[in-house]
Amino acid sequence: MPEILPEPYSEAPELPRQPAPRPDVPTPAAHAGEEGARAAAPAVPAPPSPPAHEFSLYGEADEVAGVLSRVGVPCLLVAGSGDIVAASSVLPLAHANLVGHRLSEICGLTRPLRMGDGAVDVVYRGDDGARVPAQLIPLCTLNSGELIVLVNDGAPFRQAESRRFERTPYAVFRLDMQGVIRFANPEAARTLGLPRDALCGSRLAAHFRPADVGPVQRAILRCVHDTDGDAMVSVTIAIPVPDDADRQFELVMTPDPAPNGELLGVIAVIQSRTLESARDEIRRIALDPAIDGWRLKLDRILEQIRRLVPFEHAVFGIYGNDVSLFRAIAVRPEGVELWPARWMDLPPTIRAFLDSGRTWVEEVGAFVKANMPEPGNEIVRCYQDLGIQSSVTLPVTRPGGYSSALSLCSRAPGAYDARHLEILRALDLEPVLMRFEKERDDERAEFADSLRRKVMTAASLRQAADDIIAQLAQHFSWDHVALFRVNRQENRFEVVTQHSLAPGYALPAGFQQPTGQGMLGATLSLGCLLAVDDIGNPAYAQHGYTGPKRPLRSAMTVPVHLNGRIRWLLDVESSVSHAFKGPDIDDLLQIIASLEEGLAQHLLSQTKQSLMAETEQAVVFVGREGGVIEMNRVATDMLGAEVRRTRDGAEAPSITDYAIAGDEATLGVLTSAFTVKRERIELLDAGGQPRSVLATRTDLDPSLDMSIWFFTDIADLDWARDLRYLRETVAEVARQTRTSLSLACSLTSQTVLLHDDARQGTPPEVVAAQAQDLSQRIVAEIGKADITFERLAGASESRRRARAAHGDVELGARLRDVIAALPARDQRRIALSNHTASRDGPTVSGDAQALSAAFRSMIDYLLRCRNADDARVTIDLDAGPDGCTLRFGLSEEQVWDMDPPVHAVPDDALLSAERAAHDGASIAIAQIQDTMIDHGGALVTDPPLPDAPLLPPQAYESVTPPWRAFTLILPLRAG
Repeated sequence: MPEILPEPYSEAPELPRQPAPRPDVPTPAAHAGEEGARAAAPAVPAPPSPPAHEFSLYGEADEVAGVLSRVGVPCLLVAGSGDIVAASSVLPLAHANLVGHRLSEICGLTRPLRMGDGAVDVVYRGDDGARVPAQLIPLCTLNSGELIVLVNDGAPFRQAESRRFERTPYAVFRLDMQGVIRFANPEAARTLGLPRDALCGSRLAAHFRPADVGPVQRAILRCVHDTDGDAMVSVTIAIPVPDDADRQFELVMTPDPAPNGELLGVIAVIQSRTLESARDEIRRIALDPAIDGWRLKLDRILEQIRRLVPFEHAVFGIYGNDVSLFRAIAVRPEGVELWPARWMDLPPTIRAFLDSGRTWVEEVGAFVKANMPEPGNEIVRCYQDLGIQSSVTLPVTRPGGYSSALSLCSRAPGAYDARHLEILRALDLEPVLMRFEKERDDERAEFADSLRRKVMTAASLRQAADDIIAQLAQHFSWDHVALFRVNRQENRFEVVTQHSLAPGYALPAGFQQPTGQGMLGATLSLGCLLAVDDIGNPAYAQHGYTGPKRPLRSAMTVPVHLNGRIRWLLDVESSVSHAFKGPDIDDLLQIIASLEEGLAQHLLSQTKQSLMAETEQAVVFVGREGGVIEMNRVATDMLGAEVRRTRDGAEAPSITDYAIAGDEATLGVLTSAFTVKRERIELLDAGGQPRSVLATRTDLDPSLDMSIWFFTDIADLDWARDLRYLRETVAEVARQTRTSLSLACSLTSQTVLLHDDARQGTPPEVVAAQAQDLSQRIVAEIGKADITFERLAGASESRRRARAAHGDVELGARLRDVIAALPARDQRRIALSNHTASRDGPTVSGDAQALSAAFRSMIDYLLRCRNADDARVTIDLDAGPDGCTLRFGLSEEQVWDMDPPVHAVPDDALLSAERAAHDGASIAIAQIQDTMIDHGGALVTDPPLPDAPLLPPQAYESVTPPWRAFTLILPLRAG
């Protein structure tokens, strides 16, 4: 029998035809779940107001109600007095509790319903005493005057909301205003230790301590008096536990309003104080710097989890290769040998298991049978060997997919369900586990870096190898690790050191193997990592694996480089097949790269020590500010100072301290911001006397903030100047002739093929034509190289031989012959302009060979001076009454540096000798002068030549700027 509310009015006033506007009311919500989600009680939206006119139906009230019941329409038939005269059978309330009662008594109406009112929000009490929202919509009237009222019942929506509450891991209640429980989810029944049926109808406060009754009732009243319907009231309560301390909880309540704003009751949620405190403690442990290492933190976190989710075995592992591999990185309790510390294959169905979100297994045997049709999976075998019957897994999800998981296991079947998974999620463990993954990655990086530092600073690489091989075997849990040296002199591999978990895995002492055999030989030949998944199984590549028979199933060999070539080979072997998976291989290659970097630094350090000790140059390491950091023995003997090493360098001398007081040139070199190369300066030696040195500075990487000075003592080294001149001259000649001579040699080698063509029946005339073509090309290339040799040797050669007889020389034709002998690319860069009437130009009396050498020398020099793509060598040939002129220059596109180069020490004899050698190899200016004098002509240069020839020492010190143009003036042939 529903609770009957008193009639709120005696006579209902007449209502207006248009319905009053409904005030906006907040959406009812319930606190469910950790994130504070509030479940809304659905409200049926009001339909638009009907037009003001009415229409009627004919029939008896009971008959109409029966018809509407058969079609499933929930409705009431209300008389003009407000009494319910009939009701359809699909309404949630019993027929006897409706018919004969006033509608206002059932729904708490404050005014009668009339046609045109639209939807009216009401609240009624269900058969269980709970208040339920509904909407009454006047539909039409019968001809006898009864009003047909359509009932939009909110009970189905409340039931749907209740089903949602049943799936939450928190204890959720619906209370009325007196604190009586109208609904309790399964977790609420478990928390209070009573069946759900026993809870409904009882006061919630009765299940707590007597002292909690008052605070609970006051919290309910605060929700009742909340006009906005969004209050959140919490109170601490305790549930008595026989023979034990009371359990502390947090009771959180929020109003449960109907769509019209009327309060249906209160939603209450019990949150375990144990869960909250465990979550806070887990967060504190994860961030506590006093706890050393993530493994110890994981142990303490598992202690907190065990209070909420009991377990006998815990595994924290990482996924690899898109959830196809798994590696346990922490197993509790420790010492469980059944979990290998390596990567293992996962069944393909595990990805779907994680995606489902239902990551608990109630019975391992049934789960394996249903999801893993292929027997023999190693991870399944680990569970079965441990006697695990059920488990719950919390996967860690990153943007790229699943990265790791924490699994709690029990030897009892059915120990875990959705509630335990929700508890793990509520503990906010995912960020903590991600942090542990990061710390493990940092450990791997630190491990690789520690090996690099060990190699870099090792006094003995042999001892370092012993330590590193043992550390690698322990880090990766490998059964056997050996390091082989590549002895190229004896063509064999030699064991340097090895580490084995069992004596049966070890190689014989002094084991050797030829470099061309076995898996080691294949690795040396291919230069890359090789792996054998199952030794002796022909289904898998064996890579020539050989060696003493041992109980090993997998093998992997990795080259270790030093100074650009393979110096060692790392041999790794395991007693199980398929032991080496992708992630382990990637980690190992990173470690090998780190070791190679350490070896390179070790080699560099050893090389530096040797060079510093053996070189005859003074070597000084200087900071960018000028402070001396280190110097070798020669520098100490030369400068007479030992560097006092300090942490901040405050006591270190400056490089400028060794300069002579007042020597601005030396100070300028030592403090120059530009490159210093073979500059002559004066420094104070150990006895305080000036010493001439040749100084060169090499600037290291800017991040090192360091430079190296090289000082060469040049006192009494007069021979060095001539040797430098000779060396630079030879180098310049070789550079200029290399291309032509190389091409000539290549063409010469092709002549051998002509004999093969002749033997194979090629017609003689074809062979002869090919031979002639090759000969012409060979002569042309040799002629191009001869330009340089003739230019350099022409002057001295002309002095040795008798003067040639002069003859008629057509200058235009001679210039064309010189240009034609040049490569095609150079011919395109030359513009010859003949301003005379004759095609072959004017005729002079002279030595054709000497004039050709002068022409070639000037043209070749100007071609090398070009610095713009569009610049061309211009040759202007003209004739006048006083003779003919030939001007050699560069077109206006050429960019000339008009300022002569400034040298820090102009009187540096060695550097001047080098410049003179380069200039002498570039153009035989003296030979051209002699040729013009011999022909009665003149040479005009831009810039002008000095008036008087200089002595060799002065010539070294007065190098002219680059020649920009040459003008030859020759007399015409008489007659």
